Amino acid sequence: MSNQNQSVAVVEEKNITTQVLNKINAFQSSGEIRIPKDYSPENALKSAWLILQDTKDRNNNPVLQSCTKESIANSLLKMVVWGLSPLKKQGDFIAYGQNLDFSPEYTGNLVLAKRYGGLINHSQRAIFKGDEFEFETDLEFPYRTRIVKHKRTLESMGGEVIGAWFAYELSDGTKDVEIMNMSQIRAAWNQGQMKGNSGAHKNFTDQMAIKTVINRGCKLIIRGSDDSVLYSSSEEEIVYDPIVDSVNTSISTNANKKTLSFEEAEVIEDKPVSKHQTPEKEAPEASALKPNENPDQGTPELGF
Repeated sequence: MSNQNQSVAVVEEKNITTQVLNKINAFQSSGEIRIPKDYSPENALKSAWLILQDTKDRNNNPVLQSCTKESIANSLLKMVVWGLSPLKKQGDFIAYGQNLDFSPEYTGNLVLAKRYGGLINHSQRAIFKGDEFEFETDLEFPYRTRIVKHKRTLESMGGEVIGAWFAYELSDGTKDVEIMNMSQIRAAWNQGQMKGNSGAHKNFTDQMAIKTVINRGCKLIIRGSDDSVLYSSSEEEIVYDPIVDSVNTSISTNANKKTLSFEEAEVIEDKPVSKHQTPEKEAPEASALKPNENPDQGTPELGF
């Protein structure tokens, strides 16, 4: 990259990431959102910008050039609202035409399920043709499913995938299993951009099937969660809850929302400090916020 291009990239980074951070700080100050205590918006935005520089759209064009600045800013905001890190592959930036969006990966949904839904233990497996697999559903309350048997052999491993399961345990003692056959899994894949035809889907079908069933299981856990983890015992005010309203919306729907003006956010500029002047205090750290298979309204958006 030439020196000129590097300078442009630095300026664009400062313009977009700084404005997103200012908007986040403004939302926090007004009590509209809370950031998880174990999450650093500053670090996430920096790592996201590095990843975006190498991210391309379907036409192999850099998304920082082909996508609108508004959609780039909104995708960064969505990432922070959910408290996810692209550096840890908890979500991906995906271009839909000129609109950039941030979509949680299965690892991101696991993070959300642990953070908000009380997920404490989980296990998942692909089911191959030739496996001995049996499950049953309790016909009395609470209608939970359990696996009676899943026995495989060396011969069946790596063969034709016929399904997958995701078993989980929550902190309240709830135990359940999400099971999907390949018809259901392929139907879910058809909702995606690649329609299940990517190299990963074809060459690592078992792993992709496992990711899909995890996403489906986590969706219910996340939607049934509350905001208690974001509060101390002395905090009672009501705040915006993006998990309930946002993670259950398709990416295509989210791409056409009305945006907010950046005029609402306080822009903090770096100013030189003389030796006789007391430095201004830094903006307070993000305290606490709340954020689907293609994990609505509700996610604040940015505008220029």
